[in-house]
Amino acid sequence: MTEFSIKNAAITRTGFDYQDLIGIETLVEYFRDPDKYEWIQLESEDGEFGALDDVVAALPDGTFELTQVKFTPRPDTYPLGWEWLLEKTPKGTSRLYKWATSLKRLSLSGKVKSACLRTNRRPDSEFAKSLAGALVDMGALDDSTRATVEKELGGAAEAESFFRALSSSTQSR
Repeated sequence: MTEFSIKNAAITRTGFDYQDLIGIETLVEYFRDPDKYEWIQLESEDGEFGALDDVVAALPDGTFELTQVKFTPRPDTYPLGWEWLLEKTPKGTSRLYKWATSLKRLSLSGKVKSACLRTNRRPDSEFAKSLAGALVDMGALDDSTRATVEKELGGAAEAESFFRALSSSTQSR
């Protein structure tokens, strides 16, 4: 996968470009099949979607397809891995926690058709071992990582539920 030569000041803009391309892909689907979606929002400001807000597509049945997009200009240097997913912000919440909390709340209301992480990050070797297609198989995690993930997501059942629902897709631009 190609690493991008980008000035630090342009990384944010390039990330939005990448996110826009993912959104355009959904808009093209809508253009080709106008009955597929009721509407599509890019970078949704509707708090209902929480941390799964990058591309939100409403289906006619009242459910949503949610896509969270993450870009890095250095996909070989910054892989898709447990360390990155569990990294905490200064307020103490990880990406996994934010996504799981948002997905659980929406799932309880019956509003989720699908949820996906789209990224140009390549899975590191440990994360790649846990993938079964586009889904994480909790049984494939080593004991330490599994315990950390389960603790972060509120227990074994919550972690299993989250990873049954969230698929991931890695691709270059």
